Amino acid sequence: MVSSTAMEEVARAALNAAKKEIEELGELFIEDQFRHIVVSELNKNSTINGNFKAGNSYPKIVLEFMWKKGGKKMDIAILKSSTKGNKDRYSYKKDDPQSLAIELKVSSSKKAIAKDVSRVRKFLSPGGKSTFKNGMVLVGSTTKYRPQPKNISTTKTGFLFGCIDKNGTDLFIRWLKRPEDSKKTTKKKKTTKRNASANKKSTSNKPSRCKAKRKDGKRCQNPVAANGRKYCSIHSKGKNRKK
Repeated sequence: MVSSTAMEEVARAALNAAKKEIEELGELFIEDQFRHIVVSELNKNSTINGNFKAGNSYPKIVLEFMWKKGGKKMDIAILKSSTKGNKDRYSYKKDDPQSLAIELKVSSSKKAIAKDVSRVRKFLSPGGKSTFKNGMVLVGSTTKYRPQPKNISTTKTGFLFGCIDKNGTDLFIRWLKRPEDSKKTTKKKKTTKRNASANKKSTSNKPSRCKAKRKDGKRCQNPVAANGRKYCSIHSKGKNRKK
């Protein structure tokens, strides 16, 4: 329902609309106005098809959706199914995540934007509570904030960041890397550790070589009978080694 192409279309259209509003309103442009723009673009996009619908029809757009007990909310969410009546309505099956989580900012604060990027990354945690299939962070203002290069993906991941470039005319839109499954990461680390241990053991089982110099000045290199010894049986006596 929410494709990567649709996410890019919405991000680009919403940020371009925000640019026009900023030109008109300047500092009077606020987050609630940006929220209205983003919801309008979501509704217009036929691929996402996230219009509000009467009754229990889904998908639907939800504002200020509480994703965790204690007042933890996201700005916009697209839910593909209802959470009403669930024993724990803030969690979803790991193989059936909700469709899209969006955080919005109308601020140039690098710290505040980085915090929202981290929040959305948590929404996408595989197999975790409040898991969403896709996530976006959209900044309806000029900012110097940029994701770290190591967090930028060359493929369409379903995790999108977009803002108005610091020059005020261009857009900066990038796909970001998703969090990895902690179970897979742990398994990978254990396998690597096991391989390292095996390599170390293999190295330690290599036969030692005699370190003695023969009378002609060359190294002996004969196998040593037991690890820990420096010389072979021939050169174990000093008289057979070159001083």
